Amino acid sequence: MTPLQLLLSYALGLGAPCPVDALHVSGVHHEHVQRVCIEKKWEKCVAFAPLLVLVEPADTPVDVCMDRFEWPNRAGAAPTVMVRFGEAEKSCASVGKRLCSEFEWELACEGPEHLPWPYGWQRSEGMCNSDRPFRAYDEAKITSEDDPLRQREVTRLWQGAPSGQFPQCVSPFGAQDMVGNVEEWVRTSRKEWPFPSSLKGGYWSKPWSGCRGTNERHGGSFRYYQVGFRCCQAVASRG
Repeated sequence: MTPLQLLLSYALGLGAPCPVDALHVSGVHHEHVQRVCIEKKWEKCVAFAPLLVLVEPADTPVDVCMDRFEWPNRAGAAPTVMVRFGEAEKSCASVGKRLCSEFEWELACEGPEHLPWPYGWQRSEGMCNSDRPFRAYDEAKITSEDDPLRQREVTRLWQGAPSGQFPQCVSPFGAQDMVGNVEEWVRTSRKEWPFPSSLKGGYWSKPWSGCRGTNERHGGSFRYYQVGFRCCQAVASRG
């Protein structure tokens, strides 16, 4: 959004804390959450006992405006992929925003009840774009400096969906496609991890993905066919 569009969006929101293309995510993020698993698949938990949650320190207050959709944050648009961490940061900054933090992202996905999936306590096939068959990729092509060759491979591998096409894949705060579709860059502050860049939410061929679980192994130069992002920004002052 341009500064003028941002100003108009606040005006249209009649004093709302966030512009019309963003959601107000507010609460407390708990870094350590324990749930009771009642069913497993792929050696992963796919169902938890509802409401049986133990939270432990550290706690981080969150109050932020978050894009409803993955970049470019438009319903019906294909999420942008093949984006490096720094490129994602620059794209957010170009519209007066920033990348979301890992803790902001997790709270937005799981809501105040600490849901393991944005829609509930049990993984349900087809709720999010997570169940596409895996397509083997050609590493040489996907990392090639030959732009047309690389793009052809990205196109061949693409199984993403237009933003909002899975209407039940929505978090308690209203964020869509946080699980599945494309993996999303976030900024992390965990000192034990090797990079400030991390990925959240899985993608179209990672059916066990949920609100927790972070891919922290990729630095700022990494880009891949399923990697995108969404943006956050400060809550408007109402004082």
